[in-house]
Amino acid sequence: MAYEVGTVDGGERGPVGTGRDDLAGAVAAAREAVEVCRELAARDPAAAHRRDLAVALHDLADRLSATGDHEGALAPAREAARLFAGLAKEEMEVFQPDLARSVTSLADKTAAAGDRTSAVLLARQGLQLQRDLAKHRPAASLPGLAGMLDNLATHLAADGEPADALAHAEEAATLYGRLTGVDPEAFRPEYALVLDNVADHRAALGDLSGALAASRESVAIRRELAVARPAAHRQELAVSLAGLAAHLNRTGEPEEGLPVATEAVALLREPVPDAPVLRSPLARALGALAQSLAGTGSRKEALAAADEGVALWHRLVDEQSGAHRPGLALALRNLGRLRETNEDPEGAVATTREAVTTYRDLAAENPRAFGDDLVQTLGELARALARTGDHASAVEAYEECVAEFAEAHPPTARRLGVERSVFLLDCPAPHPSEGVRELVAFLGRDTGTEPDDATDPVTVRARRALRAHGDQREVREAWAAEISGPEPDWLSLSAGTLELVGTWMFAPDWPTSRDLWSRHADALGSDEAATALDELALLDPATVQRHAALREFVLAHGVTAAYDPLILSEQLAAWVGCESWAESRAYLQDHPRLLQVQPTPDTPLSHVALLDVTRTEGMDAAYRLVEDRDALQAYVERALGTGDGNALMHAAAIEGQVFEDRLSSFAHAQVSMILSGAAHGIEPEELADLIPRATEEIRGRLLREIAGLSVRYADPHAELWLRMIKALSGTA
Repeated sequence: MAYEVGTVDGGERGPVGTGRDDLAGAVAAAREAVEVCRELAARDPAAAHRRDLAVALHDLADRLSATGDHEGALAPAREAARLFAGLAKEEMEVFQPDLARSVTSLADKTAAAGDRTSAVLLARQGLQLQRDLAKHRPAASLPGLAGMLDNLATHLAADGEPADALAHAEEAATLYGRLTGVDPEAFRPEYALVLDNVADHRAALGDLSGALAASRESVAIRRELAVARPAAHRQELAVSLAGLAAHLNRTGEPEEGLPVATEAVALLREPVPDAPVLRSPLARALGALAQSLAGTGSRKEALAAADEGVALWHRLVDEQSGAHRPGLALALRNLGRLRETNEDPEGAVATTREAVTTYRDLAAENPRAFGDDLVQTLGELARALARTGDHASAVEAYEECVAEFAEAHPPTARRLGVERSVFLLDCPAPHPSEGVRELVAFLGRDTGTEPDDATDPVTVRARRALRAHGDQREVREAWAAEISGPEPDWLSLSAGTLELVGTWMFAPDWPTSRDLWSRHADALGSDEAATALDELALLDPATVQRHAALREFVLAHGVTAAYDPLILSEQLAAWVGCESWAESRAYLQDHPRLLQVQPTPDTPLSHVALLDVTRTEGMDAAYRLVEDRDALQAYVERALGTGDGNALMHAAAIEGQVFEDRLSSFAHAQVSMILSGAAHGIEPEELADLIPRATEEIRGRLLREIAGLSVRYADPHAELWLRMIKALSGTA
């Protein structure tokens, strides 16, 4: 009996058109199967009966989750995982795959029940079990590993860990890419799905160009699949199209996004009318269509699409509760903006207020994942209320949220409090003066972030709001009244210097950074630039620390001395990263100063060899070694003939890292050490472990080489040569 890991949100599985009566019948059948299997396991606790019970429990959990009963699904999912854990203790090799899948499924059910943090822990546990399997049975385990990586990425994103989510999703995409190369028919759909997820994770981190690239690749795959099998893949194509349209809207390309979103909506309207399984994809596609229409000037049509999307989200939340609240909140937020642009300020306020209420509930459950959304949406509500002249209600909305999170999540309350003070600066008198006093008090007395936090964007927000305030005399008077001591340097920091230092810090490469310094040396070397670095350290302490040290070095030793090592190191990394030897050679020709570089310890030894051989014998001779196996062998024979241990070590690196001939590489590395007088610690017997993966031709060649060396260099290493010969011949 086989089974699969369920979906993360626990809902919307099954065929199109599945109704509640069908789902209820499926649950009843699953319960009956559990009872039958439980009775059999009670009579005979053999492993086969206990596994059948675990599988039946897993199936029941899936079916309960499909009805929206996420709490009810937890108990059978937990029991299934416990049973598989017990079976794995008895026969790990047999039951570890089942255990990995059941723990991952339990993670999905836990997330659907609202405990995102525990879901991440469980998903990590399932992934580790699958990684262990993949080490010993890669062919059978890699598909499951790819799926579990993507699954963990989804849980991480939902728990407010977008960077970690992206890393796991990209690893999943790499694996699916490899699997697709072996079996396209089986894995291209999974590859397209994980590319969609990679696109979403990249977008969440602000990498919009990367999101577009992944999304376009997914759409291309889905189109080919839909041409071959329309019934099976047209809906998935629509989902990918909707995602692409959303990313195009974010990058400011609604004209290109509009036909994409229109196609997505049309494809999702084709199947069974009002199919429950299509409501969520259709709601997302309508949201993308609304944004594209708004971006191209069709405001009324955009409003109609957004209204329909929100109605669908409301229906989904009514039917399946928490799983769809984030979708509803975002749709309400976007609808509020559209109503504002359609000159409906009261409608904008009402809709955005509902979005705030939804985000408040979500942030109360998971502030890491939804705190930012709450702060941003509450700001939109405050501005919408201000446009109607109701500043008091806006301030009241902030105060309610601050009070709600004061104990539940102090960092969110702290951020909301600063946003309230900043909002007051743009209100009618006397509110601006109140806002100034509050911000001064916050900056003068606030203890900053919690001890384990590395950044403090809230403080930066408060500082910049005070500096941008129109009445700087009022700011300075408030500081003098509230805070004892001199005014801080950051209070007079100019926006131009802050922007320049930020541009210098985040230059795309070291040559650009050097050019920026050369053009703005006086400004970047000034005391005000040091103040700007101090403030930027609240946002990115590691980058600031590097650039503060660089700044001091430049001021002490000059631009050339400071930047040359950095530029050469960056060029070395770029050279090592070239995708082909032809590209590598061209890069080295264009950057001959690399031949003067002392490679870093993490530089691949094959590239160290290339540099060394290029210095002594020229670039043509060096690149022949990595492009022509016969030329490399001739180089080896010459090194053996002259007893050149250094050259032989270079050959060994290229054999292993370029031609994947590990036996020759390891053997020649040992010979190199012997010839160079560094034989201590050599273990020739380790060669035997590599013999099964080498051909008889390679073994025979190495035996002849070692035999010849044992005659020419017998003293004082006769025993080592003999041990190497025995290891290579299989008699060690």
